[in-house]
Amino acid sequence: MLALSIGLAACAGPSNPPSNLPLTDITASIRPRPSAPRPGATAVVLALSGGGARSAAFGYGVLSALSEQQAPEGNGRTLADEIAVVAGVSGGGMLAAYLALHGPSGIAAFRRDYLDRDPEASLRTAFTPDNLLRGYRGGVNDLTGLATWLDAHLYHGATLGDVERGRGPRLLLHATDLYNRAPFAFDRANFRTICSDYNSFPLSHAVAASAAVPLLFAPVVLENFSPACPLAPDVPTTQPAGSAVMAHLVETQARYAMAPDLRYLKLLDGGLVDNLAAQNLMRSMRRAAPSPLPEATAREVRRIVVIVADASLRVGGDISATMEGPGALDAVTASIDAMVDSSSRASLDRLEEETGRWRKRLIRWRCDATGARDCDKLEIAFVRLSLADIRAPDESARILQLHNKLSLKADEVDFLAGLGRRLLVANLQQRRLIGL
Repeated sequence: MLALSIGLAACAGPSNPPSNLPLTDITASIRPRPSAPRPGATAVVLALSGGGARSAAFGYGVLSALSEQQAPEGNGRTLADEIAVVAGVSGGGMLAAYLALHGPSGIAAFRRDYLDRDPEASLRTAFTPDNLLRGYRGGVNDLTGLATWLDAHLYHGATLGDVERGRGPRLLLHATDLYNRAPFAFDRANFRTICSDYNSFPLSHAVAASAAVPLLFAPVVLENFSPACPLAPDVPTTQPAGSAVMAHLVETQARYAMAPDLRYLKLLDGGLVDNLAAQNLMRSMRRAAPSPLPEATAREVRRIVVIVADASLRVGGDISATMEGPGALDAVTASIDAMVDSSSRASLDRLEEETGRWRKRLIRWRCDATGARDCDKLEIAFVRLSLADIRAPDESARILQLHNKLSLKADEVDFLAGLGRRLLVANLQQRRLIGL
């Protein structure tokens, strides 16, 4: 019977059939609604890092604090109301997608809908022969697990098209394309390149792909309809000078249209290539101005605050406390963390530099578009909030205990959200003292 059960488990591997639809003449003609003007002279651009429920709780604390801070103009709006763009990945992507769909008024409900629930209960997590074999065949959990849970509790059937028509800021979300070893941004440009309909793609599937930790989750699969596409794909023909990263992304999009063996995209955790959502934000900044801001916002804004909420863990743990070890699982986890964290540090430096260049491009666009005498009056502040900056030994030790979780206890949510709130308030107070 044991042999029979193992044999049956081997046949019952994860099932993640493609859930995207081909692009047609009709769906290709549907364009996003114009962004509604945002009153006020302040715009907030927010990036929420990966890190499972830890990053969701930390980001929730940051958003809660923003919703309590009045905008500088004193127009009755809060800084949360002024969020124009939110980028997220993995656990941070769950919160970013929720904010983009429901708007700032839904911030408080995120705790009820996600943080106070137990999404891990919907997953296969036990070390059983069945699960080990499923992991060997590609991933223990498929779309019937996390994606179904997210749809039932957070997104309720919403699609990427619904997000554009929602009440929140513009969403930047990405996963990792295993074939190209590159980020796959869930945007219209990438869906057009694979000749797929963007509007109908389930938001829960995009978020699940962004959070699909290897082996624990099977890749989310997208079918590449490009070889038989009735419409010409929008494939970039030139590569940006001096940027190996951007050149690779241009080559990646070209492969979608030409590579004969790229029929199905296999997408896993976006944190593998961009755990701060910083690269995705930079790519959007490098597009034609005023991207990623809506035009109405870019014309009127006088102050932009770019905030990176970084819930990743830099150093720590107990693997160096003894001569023995680490075990296989700890070694793999620490190795992945080392690669991800090293990339995140470099991305953070580049994002701050790119923000300065983006400001110059925005000013040129504003002056050309409006001709206003004060079109160059634009300040940008860069704010980094990181759990790695928590120095108190007891708090640091507690943070390390909350690694690789999709569910948290109520006191753990309070702890992480409190840290996010505390770091943001302290940073804003400091900047007000120096006139920002």
